[in-house]
Order: sequence, then structure tokens, then C-alpha cells
Amino acid sequence: MKLTATSVASATFTVDMTSMSSGQSLRDQQFQGRIMDTADFPTATFTLTSPLDLGTVPKDGALKTYSAKGTLQLHGTTKRVTFTLTARRTGNVIGVQGDEPITFSDYGINNPSGGPASVGDSGQLEFVLQLQPS
Repeated sequence: MKLTATSVASATFTVDMTSMSSGQSLRDQQFQGRIMDTADFPTATFTLTSPLDLGTVPKDGALKTYSAKGTLQLHGTTKRVTFTLTARRTGNVIGVQGDEPITFSDYGINNPSGGPASVGDSGQLEFVLQLQPS
């Protein structure tokens, strides 16, 4: 991520999908195999495509909301997305959480229904980041 005083000029975030865990081994096996096929698609990546204007530096502890436009590469398919972000600065650390509704079939992901569990063709992708200077 390239950050100036008032904007995020560029950013790319990659998630290791093989590290996802629900605490339920059978569910995790289904997620890693049949649903997300992490052997073939081990990562998901968001790339910011438009600079993100931060405005003035918020006071310590204040929440701010932003819209981040970019591309999401998931399960080998790349789509344009706009994430709604909520950020809070605490000292030199910025906590960011975001979400975006996704339709599984848009990314070539099979409907995750199986056995007694039945779900639709959409879900909510959510994330939390903790950013600090290196």
C-alpha cells in the first residue's frame, strides 16, 4: 500500500485462502476442496484501481467511512468491486474493516450447499485489516 498524507495512491492485498478455518474440520474440508478448490486457487487478491481520498487526518479513535474501488480476484476470476470501508486510527495503527456482497456463480464458485446445509448463491465477503508503518 502506498499512502500519502491525504490519500491511498495504490494498494494490493492478498489472502491465503488455504489458511481459512471455521473451527469445524468437515466444514473446512468442504471449503478447501469442493467449494473454493484452494489447491488450484490458493489466494484471493484485491487491487485498488482508483486512488482513495482520505481527506483530513481523523482524530485518534474516530471512525471514518470510505468507498474503495478495485478488482477482486477470487477463485481464478477477476471482477470490479466497490468495498465499503470503515477505518479507525489508534495512534499509528489504522484498523480497517470492509464488506462486499458477492454472487458465487460470478466467480465460478459452485453453490456451497451440501448435505443438510442449504444456502443460496450469494454471500458476504468480509475482512479486517490492521495497518501500521513498516
